[in-house]
Amino acid sequence: MRVSVTYLYTIFRYGYPHSVEDTFTSLQELHKLGFHFLEMEGLGPGHLRSLYNRRNALVKLLEDSDLHVHNFCVVDRDLVSLDIARRNLALERFKMGADLADTLGCDTLHIASYPPPVRYLDGTPYRLDRKAGYRFADHPRIRIPDGLDWSLVWRALVESCQICADVAAQHGKTLLMEPRVGEVAASVDSLLRLIEHVGRPNFKANFDTAHFCAQRENVCLALVKLRGRFANIHVADNDPVNTEHVPIGEGIIDWDEFFRLLKLGNYDGYLGLDFGKRRSPVPAYRRSIAYMQAIASKLNLRLEV
Repeated sequence: MRVSVTYLYTIFRYGYPHSVEDTFTSLQELHKLGFHFLEMEGLGPGHLRSLYNRRNALVKLLEDSDLHVHNFCVVDRDLVSLDIARRNLALERFKMGADLADTLGCDTLHIASYPPPVRYLDGTPYRLDRKAGYRFADHPRIRIPDGLDWSLVWRALVESCQICADVAAQHGKTLLMEPRVGEVAASVDSLLRLIEHVGRPNFKANFDTAHFCAQRENVCLALVKLRGRFANIHVADNDPVNTEHVPIGEGIIDWDEFFRLLKLGNYDGYLGLDFGKRRSPVPAYRRSIAYMQAIASKLNLRLEV
């Protein structure tokens, strides 16, 4: 297994929105910290296009820094819009993201299901903030539009995932769905249902330990329920009193059993460190890696950083 760093490092370090120059600087920082594997995001249409336009320079920086981007996420809420015209434009942007992921040599592409089309009085459960990175609203109040038809919400998600999975397949890649608290696909069982309805062999889950824990899923049981249906893992701890992603060993997840099950299932993919703050997350990264390595050593598992 290989330990990687998710794009949260860049988001928490430079806020949102941030420039492509900030993205490049964060890659250089990760190289200096000794990491080799990471995830990247096209953080909205403008950022995605800027990355695409700078793709040759990006490839050179990655090669010079011995960095491998294994997963690329296209962040675009219009991918699940009920407005078909908006959704079609977003799907065209996804194709650009898939081309970029191919250029970068990524293994997987990544999307999310986003919050349902309701009005949030206190902010969406999981949202980007210009200064603080991600913010979590743990007790959101909502107002549901008259006439909301959930079947249309679900159909838009399924159809978008099918098209994106087909685009990913043209590039020989797996498409991942990110489960997040409060979004259309948040629980293990909603992901299982979505995978069944999408019906594409290259459409799988991104297993997110902190989001599942915040949903009050038993994370170890979730591994069993999604066996064979996930192709990447985000690792962070959590105490389900809130949605906060915290360093490994600082929440309630049973990591000994988690890693035992990964070994039993012959998982040989990535474990993306998925937490951070505006202050440097590096000490927390190092504590988390040491925590995981201690467990891996007992199980005779190798973790490559």
